[in-house]
Amino acid sequence: MAGNLLSVGNSGLTFGPMEILYSPRGMTTRLRVTCPSLGPLVAYFNTIKSAGASGRFLGLDNGTDGVTTAENKELEVEFPGLFSAAALLIGDVSFDQWELVTNESSETIFANPLIVGGGSPVLNYNAKTVLSRLARDGGTLSQAIDSCNSDITSGNLTAPTAGNGGTADGKFQKPSTGAATQLTVEILKGQTEYENPTYVLRHTSYTSATDTYNSNLANVMQIYSPAQLLTEVGSGWAYNLPTRLYSKIASIPFQSAPGDESSYYTWGWLKKITREPVLSNFIVEVSTEYELGLWSNLRYALHS
Repeated sequence: MAGNLLSVGNSGLTFGPMEILYSPRGMTTRLRVTCPSLGPLVAYFNTIKSAGASGRFLGLDNGTDGVTTAENKELEVEFPGLFSAAALLIGDVSFDQWELVTNESSETIFANPLIVGGGSPVLNYNAKTVLSRLARDGGTLSQAIDSCNSDITSGNLTAPTAGNGGTADGKFQKPSTGAATQLTVEILKGQTEYENPTYVLRHTSYTSATDTYNSNLANVMQIYSPAQLLTEVGSGWAYNLPTRLYSKIASIPFQSAPGDESSYYTWGWLKKITREPVLSNFIVEVSTEYELGLWSNLRYALHS
């Protein structure tokens, strides 16, 4: 359609000066069309409005319809994007916006790396298993211990050892550390979650509906390592990730899952599916989010 819109309609149409407006939110073409008669102007507008054009008619009270006067009837037209031979000389403008925001969320305390992760977790295997059963089923601590020991017999739980908090004969028992005792009190009060906001990198591109900028769907719903994310967002865009955000993302501390689950979770950025709403000026807003967290690599593929 580009290059043809200026010649659509009656030969009596006169096309005035054209303006091209540009900003980070895309480009807009404005032009004026004049004619002694209203009919060709209306026909022209009915043809081009399917391209998203808007406009206004001026001078409808100027003289007799069809008779040339000093002030003809006029149509001011505005198109989203570039619609003329100028498109061959002026490239369409696309722009990228980057935001580092947070998702407010809560998690079970048994996913908290301070409690169950690292080399010296607050909760050993015995305590984590017994207290998670107490949090899940309620009741008393003794009932949770009996339930866990019953699952050893049925083969649903691995027996603890003296080295990870169990008894010498491989049974679950009452957690004995001070921290575990305090957590027991909190669980009995219903305090089983903790605040766990996550970082989200939001990338928004603004482009015209006729352009293919940022239309690649590669690696959606895959886990990126921090280095892989910075490689993807750090170059190749009209406006790359700003240095400030690049530095901040690179400095976010690494987290790991509990030792007995560490092989099933990966610390990284999950690339979400892209949304493409259209703005009022027909510019397409392409939005993709990357969320940082410990993601299950059984449920999501790793970015290669």
